[in-house]
This record gives sequence, C-alpha cells and structure tokens, in this order.
Amino acid sequence: MGIIILRYGGLLALFLIVLETAKRSMLFHFELVEIYVAIVAVMFLCLGVWFASRRGEQNKEAAALQVLNKADFSDRELDVLLFLCHGYSNKEIADHLSITTNTVKSHLKNIYSKLEVTNRTQAAAEAKILKIIG
Repeated sequence: MGIIILRYGGLLALFLIVLETAKRSMLFHFELVEIYVAIVAVMFLCLGVWFASRRGEQNKEAAALQVLNKADFSDRELDVLLFLCHGYSNKEIADHLSITTNTVKSHLKNIYSKLEVTNRTQAAAEAKILKIIG
C-alpha cells in the first residue's frame, strides 16, 4: 500500500513540475490563478479516479475468489443451514428432515468448514451476509 501511495504522490509531483515548467517557459499564459488551480484539481481528479478503478479491480478479483454461493453446498446442507438460521436445535432439524442427529452434526461440520466459522451463530450470520440464505 505504501508503494502505491508513493507512486501516486510521485505522479502528482511530476505533473506539478510539468505545469510549473510550462508556466515559466511561457508555453501557457496563466494570467488567472483559478485556471492553474483548476488544472491541478483536474489532474488530482483524474489520478484519483484511475487509482480507485485499479483498487476496485483488485477488490473484485479478491472477492470473486472468496465468495461462496449456493452451488458450493449440497441440497441437504442448505436445508440444515436454513433450519439453523431459524434457530432450530440439532434434534429439531433431524426430526424435520427425517435424518439422525449425527447426520445433522456431520452436515453442520461441513457447513462450518465451507463458511470458515466455528459455531452456529457465526454460520447463520455468514450465510446471511453471503446471501446463501435469504
């Protein structure tokens, strides 16, 4: 991050040097200070937009690698996750899905692993954040 800031600052300094050189060599006649300030402001704006777009592309690539979706879960894991998000206990989930509590625990273990969490509350919150469960 520090290298990016140094590069950005260096580019701005270079632009200011070019403007000052142009002003002193009379290539451009800066009679009004407002014009000079406007040019510098436009340069800052352009570099800011460029920098933000570059950061946005990097963030999208990183997010694309980390985001899970419904396709990453089996149908049964999604069913268990839905009941978990509604506050059901393992026994209640097993009764509703006609499976054993050990099977529920196995599904929960897989869900925790995929969501990279350690408990039910974190799993429910992460599933809602990732919009796996509405």
